[in-house]
Amino acid sequence: MFKFKLKSFNIIKDDNFGRSYYICKDCIEKDDKILQKSFSKICKNLNIQITSNVLKEILINGKS
Repeated sequence: MFKFKLKSFNIIKDDNFGRSYYICKDCIEKDDKILQKSFSKICKNLNIQITSNVLKEILINGKS
């Protein structure tokens, strides 16, 4: 399980402050359209296109 949060209209790796949400490794590997739809429900003001590559980049670097 990986923990993310929305900050300044971007998804970042959680910093243990404020609201966050979890996503499992299997879900990250799903189709990009499914990921985008899921994140759109969670993050109403999301301004980036969500793909598995974007999430992996966030996990590695900490932010998009």
